[in-house]
Amino acid sequence: MGEAELEEEGSQPIAEPKKKSPILQWLIYIALGILGILIVTVISVFVAQKTATSVYKQQKNIALVKAPPPLEVFNFPDEFRINTADVGEVHFIKLKLAFGYEEGQLTLGNELVKRSPQMQNIINLIISRKTKEDLKTTVQQLDLREEIKAHINHILSEGKIKEVYFKEFIVN
Repeated sequence: MGEAELEEEGSQPIAEPKKKSPILQWLIYIALGILGILIVTVISVFVAQKTATSVYKQQKNIALVKAPPPLEVFNFPDEFRINTADVGEVHFIKLKLAFGYEEGQLTLGNELVKRSPQMQNIINLIISRKTKEDLKTTVQQLDLREEIKAHINHILSEGKIKEVYFKEFIVN
């Protein structure tokens, strides 16, 4: 026990750790905050530049694509007025329709004229199955165009239509 007492007496007293000044702590926190804001800003600028560059490249690519050649047009002489399939409320669709097909296909043009009543019937049947809600958005109207095109192309024997044009489209 004597040795332990000597060691304790001969050693220097253990100093308590110094407390950092509150001002120094605040300065460290502020410096870390500023550093964090700088890092977020640099990352944001980098991401924004990458996004802007990719959007510009996409727009540039779109501009380089040549427009397709104009199509021959078959216009229906009469407008369509068709009641919708809505229950409880009466709604109708008024539309003027035309088909686009490749130039130089005289036999297809003649077939479209001959089959005009048959095509009108098909279009009436397709549209009369739709409700007002089925034709509300542009996407739904584009789907209707594709559906009409598929049904009409199914009955044609001299060629295929490429486009369905709604010259007027009113849902009431």
